[in-house]
Formats: sequence, structure tokens, C-alpha cells
Amino acid sequence: MFRRVLALAAGAFFLASPLAAQAQSASASPNANLPQGIVLTTQDAAIAAAPGKNITFPVQVLNNTTKQQRIKLSSAGAPDAWKPTFQDRGFDVSEQDLLPGKDNTVTFQITPPTDAQAGAQRISVQAQTDDGQSSKLDLGVTINANANTGALKLTSDYPILNGASGTKFEFKATIANNTGKDNTFALAANAPSNDWNVFFQPAFDTKQISSIAVKNGSTSDVNVEVQSPQGAKPGEVPISVKVNDDAGNSASVDLKVGIVGSYKLDLTTPTQQLNTDATAGQAKKVQVTVVNNGTAPIQNVSLSSTGLPSGWTVTYNPDKLDSIDPGTQRQVEATLTPAPKAIAGDYSITLSATSTQASINKDFRVTVNTPTIWGWVGIGVVVVVVGGLVWLFQSYSRR
Repeated sequence: MFRRVLALAAGAFFLASPLAAQAQSASASPNANLPQGIVLTTQDAAIAAAPGKNITFPVQVLNNTTKQQRIKLSSAGAPDAWKPTFQDRGFDVSEQDLLPGKDNTVTFQITPPTDAQAGAQRISVQAQTDDGQSSKLDLGVTINANANTGALKLTSDYPILNGASGTKFEFKATIANNTGKDNTFALAANAPSNDWNVFFQPAFDTKQISSIAVKNGSTSDVNVEVQSPQGAKPGEVPISVKVNDDAGNSASVDLKVGIVGSYKLDLTTPTQQLNTDATAGQAKKVQVTVVNNGTAPIQNVSLSSTGLPSGWTVTYNPDKLDSIDPGTQRQVEATLTPAPKAIAGDYSITLSATSTQASINKDFRVTVNTPTIWGWVGIGVVVVVVGGLVWLFQSYSRR
């Protein structure tokens, strides 16, 4: 029994050993799709820049060998006054220690002096290991006083948003930091007036900020919230957003808010009371006020009534308004006539102002009284009845 256990254990060991060796070999093998050895690459191999501005090249350092490597970095071809340096996470670096198959991106930065002569310059970046592995990356720099350095950029995919006044507009701006170091940028906006509010928020957060940190060679999104005031006039409103750092790098983006007209109607009376008294069968004139509480003119407003009891009528003079300007009101005379046989009491009808742009319905209470003539008729009936009773009483008293 003991021998059988030993035999099984030995078999498992010999089966497992090749698999383990194969796994170890696979984990240490270089990427077959890339050049073998130490590899240096960059996305932008030639850059034009103005004198005195930082020029940065993000350089990817790849250890595409089967063992860990200590990689020394150096440059050649750059004048000493250009101050060539390698940076990683805000620190100057000269060596990289990478596991097999691993890579890291460093920033190669040069700063031509302000009196640098216009023209082209070739600079090389080199990587060297102790066991003889090496790589070389040629870079091109063109000094041009009119060049766009692109050290700091601020962009927005949707720089124009439309909405009604009082709306909160939410823009997304992207900061690209290629200044050559991790940096903190101040945020500012040029609002059109004091009643407009502009706030900055980090992506996926609700706190308000006035600055933001962005790593070198990276981008960061910022939410720009613009609160428009109530009653803002229709039209395009420009808003300039700017970022800058202590070294004088700055960038801006122009945003636009398009205020579209809002349409809002209201119905009321000069006394603000939505009720009246009326007499059955008699016309009652009521002054009705039509108000445009929106920010754009409202065209072709029609006046009507619904919910009328049987036999009731309501007419308007005029019954249609061609236009009401924003923030203004128009007076309309409504003539209300309850049915002749309307029973005394309270009634509710609906007054309406309608256009293709906006509409409003308001309940209006009417207290109906009986006509005065019926009161006198009632008094006459009472007098006749009382007189009849008196005559009967006197007649029977004589007997």
C-alpha cells in the first residue's frame, strides 16, 4: 500500500513539473508581436514649438525580454541650454526597473530658451541595460515662433447647449496636461452678468471646486454648470472658461448657452378674485386679465369657457388676442349670463386661454341670486295669504 502511494505521488510530480515549467516559461516569455529586447516608442515623434515653451514627449519604455531589467535612460543631440530631462510622476528619473514583458511611460522634456533660433533639430533618446540590451528613439523638434505648443488644452465635445431661461446647463470640459509635470490648474469662467452663476465640479462628483490636479500626459474631465436666471431673454449667451497654472500655461474654451423662449399664460382678474355674483337670466360683465409670464411673445390666444350649466352663456370681447408680449397683460371683458331658471346657489365654471404655444384653465365661482321681481311676487303671495286668513277669521267671528 505504501509503495502504491509513493508511485502515485511520483507520477503526479512528473506530470506537474512540465506544466509548471511551461507556465513559468509562458509568464517570462516576451511579446511575440513586438520587437524583442528593450523598446522605446512615442506617439508624436516630431513636434513644432515656440521658443521658451516646454516640449514634452511621452516615451513608452518596454522590457520585451525574459528577465527583469534595470534600464538607464539618456539623450543626445539636445543643446545643454535646452535642459533635457526624463520625468515620471513629477520626479526627474534616469533609470527604470521593469519586469519581463512590462512597460512604463516616462516624459522626455526639453525647454528651448526664448532666444532659440528657428529651425529643425534632431534629438535621440536612448535606453541601455547592463547586459548590453539597448534601444534608440529619434525625435524631431522644429522651433517656430508661431507654433501651437499644445502644452495645455481645454476642450468640450458639446460647447453649445439650448434651453429655456432658468435652466441649469451642464457642460463637460476636458483638460489635457502636457506641461511636462503633474500640475494643479485654477478654474475660472467669465459669466455674462451677476445673475448668471457658473460652478465647476469634478467628474462623477457633486462638490464645487476652483482648481483641479491633473497628472502630466493625462487628461481630466470637469463639469461646468451654468445656471441661467429666470426671465433671461432669448438668444445666444457666450461663456468663456479658462484654466491656468503658476508657470503661465493657460488654455480656454468658449461655451454658448442658447436661451429659447419660454411660454407661460395665466388668467386672473383686476382684483385677483376668481368669483362673482350674478342674477339668474341677467347678464353680468366681468373683467378678465390674460398675463404672459413667459419670456417670448405668445401668438393667437383664444378665450373660451367650459363646464357651463344648461342654459348658461359666456362671451368675450375680444374673444381672440393676436399677441401678448412677455411680462405684459391684456384685459378682456367677459359677459356671463346664468340660465333664467337657474336655482340660487354657487356654481363653478372654467375660463380658458389657449394658443399653440401655451394654455391655461382657471376655475371661476359664480354665486347666483334669484331676480328681484320674484322676491316681490313672493311678498305679494304672502300678503294675499295673510289677508285671506284675516278675512276668514273676521267672517267666522261675526257668526
